[in-house]
Amino acid sequence: MLVQIKLIATYQKLLPPGTKGNVISMDVPEGTTVEQVMARFEVPLDDTSVILLNGLTVPLDTPLSDGDTAAAFSAIAGG
Repeated sequence: MLVQIKLIATYQKLLPPGTKGNVISMDVPEGTTVEQVMARFEVPLDDTSVILLNGLTVPLDTPLSDGDTAAAFSAIAGG
């Protein structure tokens, strides 16, 4: 199934070399989770990251569906 991975701001550098923009399409097996796909790009899977699925915060063990967009960016702390 085909999904979109969008890595924003400083995470854009985690995309494969030659990627144009900040979005890449991937063909992943059914049952692949948000966590598994983000781990492929070495996105930190802790409180330093904001990870969204179709614009919503979901548990990292949420399975992806065909056409989904998973996005990640660095959490910004204010003071």
